[in-house]
Amino acid sequence: MSSATRVADITVRDLTPQDHEWARAFITRMQGSERIARLGELVDPLAMEGLIAEADGQSVGLASVNETADKGLEIVLLLAEPSGMGAGSALMETARQVASASGHHRLWLVTTNDNLAAIHFYLRRGMRLAAVHENAVEADRALKPEIPKVSATNGLPISDLLEMELTGEALDRRLETAPFPAIDDLDRLPAAAFVAEQGPLVEGAPRFLARLAGERPFGSDEAMLAAAFEVAHGMPEDERIELIDSHPRIGADAAEVSEMSYVEQGYEAESSAEEEATDDREETLSHLAEETARAYEELAMLNGIYEEQFGFRYVIFVAGRPKTEIVPLLERALRNDREAELRRAVDDAIYIAGDRLRRLRGLGTEV
Repeated sequence: MSSATRVADITVRDLTPQDHEWARAFITRMQGSERIARLGELVDPLAMEGLIAEADGQSVGLASVNETADKGLEIVLLLAEPSGMGAGSALMETARQVASASGHHRLWLVTTNDNLAAIHFYLRRGMRLAAVHENAVEADRALKPEIPKVSATNGLPISDLLEMELTGEALDRRLETAPFPAIDDLDRLPAAAFVAEQGPLVEGAPRFLARLAGERPFGSDEAMLAAAFEVAHGMPEDERIELIDSHPRIGADAAEVSEMSYVEQGYEAESSAEEEATDDREETLSHLAEETARAYEELAMLNGIYEEQFGFRYVIFVAGRPKTEIVPLLERALRNDREAELRRAVDDAIYIAGDRLRRLRGLGTEV
């Protein structure tokens, strides 16, 4: 294998014998030992062809690959540190180029069911779930007894291997970010991974998502959302309130809300309006800013009254409406009876999830 690529500020080159001392120390530090057990086989990753990711001349990532005619190009090991700088993505993109140029029909790998961060990373880079090898880690643990039975990170039992792949046209084009997993993958992911991937749609709400996971398979986004309404309204009250209270207050500090809520609540639009201000618009913008500031003050007061009265947060499908339009809606909600307001808030939490899902799918919004 011969490859040298540059992705952003990361350079990827072939692994050489001169890298082995650093690589063995890096692998041992990152995963506890030099060897890897997967699918009933114990292997030395440095006995395989590999790739090194560098930043400013320093090694920051490593990948080991194995090529076979029947299975394709396997990424046996992929490690990068520090995370978030793009080394993992650069290594994956280089491996994809090698697989495509070598005529392989797929690029693939396995990861354990507890490794939620890795599962998310691979799904975001367009890989699909090819198979779930249930209880496969037991055979690997016999070869490598130091594999823990429970994850120290999240407490999940380590039992299954997820086989993920890149095939077809996706293998022959540059890696693209997948904003959200395909419904087929959501239907087949282990429950904990399903909950983690769905979290952004409902700002967390783990008990609701765990119940929703139990209703799979869905087969379509529409069926999943229909099930979400049914599951949400069938939950005990404390779990319905958890679903509602997972969302930030309307008018919360912009620095404390999620990226999706930031857009929905109009903070982005408010910030853009201020940045685009001109002398001609200064007076109008000043008036709007005063109205918005008053709306924030009213929302803070009304949120407190609402939560004291009902025992949960005011949640509404904002749909891009400015804060000044939300104030009268919140005032009207205070005249509802508690059970009606609880039903409405649950409905709106699912409407928000549906709107977020459509936007992540690139389908725009129905509003």
